Amino acid sequence: MKNLILTEKEIKSCKEGIEEFIRKELRESGRKGGVLGLSGGIDSSLTLKLAVDAVDDIYALILPEEGITSKEDIQDAENLAKEFSVDYSIIPINGVFNSIKKAFPWEFFKSEKLKISKANLKPRIRMLFNYLVANLDDRIVLGTSNRTEILLGYMTKYGDGAADIEPIGNLYKTQIRQMAGYVEIPEKIIKKIPTAGLWKGQTDEGELGARYEDIDKILFSLVDENLSVAETAKKLKFNPDLVKKIHRRMMENRHKSETPQSPVLFD
Repeated sequence: MKNLILTEKEIKSCKEGIEEFIRKELRESGRKGGVLGLSGGIDSSLTLKLAVDAVDDIYALILPEEGITSKEDIQDAENLAKEFSVDYSIIPINGVFNSIKKAFPWEFFKSEKLKISKANLKPRIRMLFNYLVANLDDRIVLGTSNRTEILLGYMTKYGDGAADIEPIGNLYKTQIRQMAGYVEIPEKIIKKIPTAGLWKGQTDEGELGARYEDIDKILFSLVDENLSVAETAKKLKFNPDLVKKIHRRMMENRHKSETPQSPVLFD
């Protein structure tokens, strides 16, 4: 990747490349179509648009948590599915989530990890529904993670990090916003504050401690330009502590996007 900011020609080429990738993967899988979780946010909205432009049979699952997911997000997701003539289901995850909370012996485990551990159940429940539809209806699961999230490990392992293919997985959040504008995703979706919907008031940038715009510049410098932490901080004129934090997060979470390792037993 030569530049973080794409030209219109590059955006067009990326769109065509992603659509051909979806067609190829679906054809080679022998499945009839795809399924994805549609949150009403920019990543899943763009993935849906690219998928319906690529193939004929896409199913969307809108999986809100009542009391946490905003009515606006649910409505935006439903409106988009209708606009693209996509079959969809709305399934609140509260029942499954509450059943797990009731069944699990929480008293045997440390309380300081309680909030994030319970929060991570939610994307795992949503992926359970995605794969249930995939199994029942002969589909592959389309992930909606972008390059920024994948590099940072900002996703739940075997939750939103689980999918058969990741159509937008090589686009930074900055580029996602560019492409979303190019394919005319509604402006209100593009301008939404990004959130994983893990708890009330949760935002991506609040958790990460920096704006996506700055995070992308740091990641592009570290990964695509292969600069060191010190070189990146100097080039971008950023606080070295922020660059170190992003780099450390990237290193610590590599396991989330790697195939589980097995021991080498025979030379």
